[in-house]
Parts: sequence; C-alpha cells; structure tokens
Amino acid sequence: MFDYKSYKDVDLKGKKILMRVDINSNIDIENNRIRESPRIHALIPSLEELKDSAVVVMAHQSRPGAKDFTSLELHAEEIRKLLDRPVKYVDDVFGEKAINAIKDLNVGEVLVLNNVRTWELETKQFKDFSEAEELEMIQTLAPLFDYFIADAFGAAHRAQPSIIGWPTLLAGPTTVKEFKYMSKIIENPEKPMVMLIGGAKAIDKFKAMKFNFENEKLDYALCSGLTAILIMEAIGIETGEPNKAAIAKDLEKAKEDIKETYEKFKEKIILPKDLIIDDNGNRKAINIDELKKYNAVTGDIGPKTTEDFKSIIIKAKTIIANGPPGIFEKEVFRKGTFDMVEAMAEAAKTGGALAVIGGGEMGTAAEMSGYAKDVSFISTGGGALLEILSGKDVPMVRALREKKP
Repeated sequence: MFDYKSYKDVDLKGKKILMRVDINSNIDIENNRIRESPRIHALIPSLEELKDSAVVVMAHQSRPGAKDFTSLELHAEEIRKLLDRPVKYVDDVFGEKAINAIKDLNVGEVLVLNNVRTWELETKQFKDFSEAEELEMIQTLAPLFDYFIADAFGAAHRAQPSIIGWPTLLAGPTTVKEFKYMSKIIENPEKPMVMLIGGAKAIDKFKAMKFNFENEKLDYALCSGLTAILIMEAIGIETGEPNKAAIAKDLEKAKEDIKETYEKFKEKIILPKDLIIDDNGNRKAINIDELKKYNAVTGDIGPKTTEDFKSIIIKAKTIIANGPPGIFEKEVFRKGTFDMVEAMAEAAKTGGALAVIGGGEMGTAAEMSGYAKDVSFISTGGGALLEILSGKDVPMVRALREKKP
C-alpha cells in the first residue's frame, strides 16, 4: 500500500541529513513551557538511531497568527533534556546564520532550525511538486545535505515546501512505524473494528467514518465531540445554539449527506445518550433531550454514554481513536476522554486488540491520562491519519513514492 525507500535502505554513517519532523506541541503560553509532547518523545528514538550522522531538524509550531505560534527554542531545550548528545539551536531557517550553523555541524550533533512556518511561503500548498523545488529555501538548503528524511507524519497531508519540495526523500523512523500500523488498519483489520470520533474537524471525521462504513471495514463509530453534534443536528436533535454554532457551516453544506449516511448505518453509529456541561466548576450530566433547554456548551460525554462506548471498545479487536470526546484541557471536561483511553488500554492488554490513538490532541490526552503506555500505538498524526483513513493519497506519501533516491 505504501511505496517508499526508507532511511534503512541507505548508508547514513557520516552523512549530513535534513530531517523534516513534526514536533508541534501543546504549549502553555502564559508560563512559556511545553505541557505534554508525545511528538518530541517519539522523535528521540529516531535521533538515537541516527547518532552516526549530523542531523538538522526542521519543524513547525502551530501556524502564523495563532497564540502558540512560537520559535522552536523550547522544543530544542526539550530535545536536549531527552537526548544524550549535543543539541544546538539557531534562530533562523535558511538565512546566513542557519547556513553557517549547518556547515559547522559535526557528526553526532543535532541542530534544530527555527519554526519553518516563519517563512511565509511554507504555508502555501503545491500540487505541482516541481514548483516547490524551485523555491528559495529548497534551492538554498538542498546543496548542503546528502539526504532528506521525511518524518513529519503529523503534517503528511500538507503539500508544503518543507514536506514535498526536496529533490529526493527517504521515509524516516517515525514514518516507517506509522506506515506499518496504517497498513494493518487499512488492508485487513481484525474485526470488530471500532472508530472513536471526537474533537473538532467534524466534517472530515464524518467523511472518514462514512468511507470506512462504505468499504465494509468499520463495525461501529462511537461519535462524540463536534462530530456527534453535527450528526445530531442533521437528524433533527437540537443541541443548543452554542453547540450548533460550532458546526453550522458544515451542517449547511452536508446536511442531506449526513442524514442519508446516518439512516443507512444507524445501527452502527453510536451517538451520545448524555453530555456534560460545566455547572460552576462541577460536572453536570444532561440527557440529549435536555440540550435545547440548557442551551450550553457541552464539553464531554456523560456516564451513560461512557458505559455504552466502553462496552463496545472492550469487545473490539481494532480500535482507532481520532479526537478526544471532551475538552480535556479543562479539568471539568476531562473524565470521558481519560475513561476512553483506559478502555482502549484494557482492550489491548486483556483482549489483544490493536488500539491506535490518532495524534494531536488525542495523543496529548492519552499521555496526560497515564494509560498511553498500554495502548498499541499513538500516531503522531491526527489530520494525516484521518485523510489516509478516508482513502486519500496524501502529499507526503505521494512525494515518498515519486522521489525515491
């Protein structure tokens, strides 16, 4: 299914390598610290493997205009704490400072460049990869390296210059591992297969769910977060103005498709029976028929829904969680998400299930829950995983196929 050449297929000893990675992290801006970063932890074994090379790390943090759009200095500090070798940082991407730091880098050392999205063209998407190859950053940096490693699986769905613009590409350790688990899920998943859907990007998650139902891969979709709100509104369940406002555009575009899909697969689409609102800092469970009356933001699944979801997860053989059921950053809305990670860990440990957590927010939540070590695999890619599960040929996968050295 995935056609690529890996970093293991060439001799990297003594070589200078550019690694495009994804270490986008959950940052506490007020206290200038990284909260949890499963992606940085996932990078460390990859850097350990490449200890006989000079490795330059290129990555992004958030996007321009966002609160957590910062330099990568904190990330470099975090890598330095976890890695037993010299880690340098340069506040530059491809200017004179970066060029000199790259030229001076010795075998066994790691250099972290500044946030690649500080360069304005990085956020542009390129359907034609050869156009990206002509850009100043690629033309400036490419001659300084022997090999280019694609290891930013979390950004694999972005056709941005640092992902697809290099003259050649090798799949890195994280990417190879991701492909291994994706192949298991896509090619011949052990049944029953369950998708736990939460968080934002409701329409994208609906599409992934629909694709897998139509391809007869999926047995159950446990819907929470905005995807549940979207489906409930489409089938006539009023969820209150604050909830509806968050999915109004998607609802307008896709209401009929959602209704038809729900009708077709309603025995397999499990919607919440109850949800949680914040009652002066306490969790208050309200039934679905009370949502309109309370007209409040619902931030988590309630106890009845939790029990329903857990009973299905425990019996499953393949489980994919994409997006947290609750706004877990707030303590009052955290329990449902942690309970789901615990149920996945239990299914993996006692039932031998393949329990995969999609990256991003759900990966962070899993780390915070304390059960992360017991699930089968935490992907570093939320959006990328979603697109692959939706049957799309994502840009980084295509680039690896087309740019084998």
